[in-house]
Amino acid sequence: MKINFKKTKEKYKDMYKVGNVIKDIADTLYLVVGNNDHGYALVNLTDNNVTEKFSTLEGLANVYGDKDDVLVKAEINVL
Repeated sequence: MKINFKKTKEKYKDMYKVGNVIKDIADTLYLVVGNNDHGYALVNLTDNNVTEKFSTLEGLANVYGDKDDVLVKAEINVL
């Protein structure tokens, strides 16, 4: 996986969109996944755990989002 960390001017709650990779203050990487039918969750890319599901991205961001979160530009290659 190729990773570039970049600070954005987005509010942290606006980073929580499907497909985005987010780094928290503990340097843990999370992938935002889901859809309207089955809910939204975070996949912890460090230890392969999945958070609880939320019916909206806003609900997910309200519980897991933090002002210190950083949007990560990640290129994931599956071989």
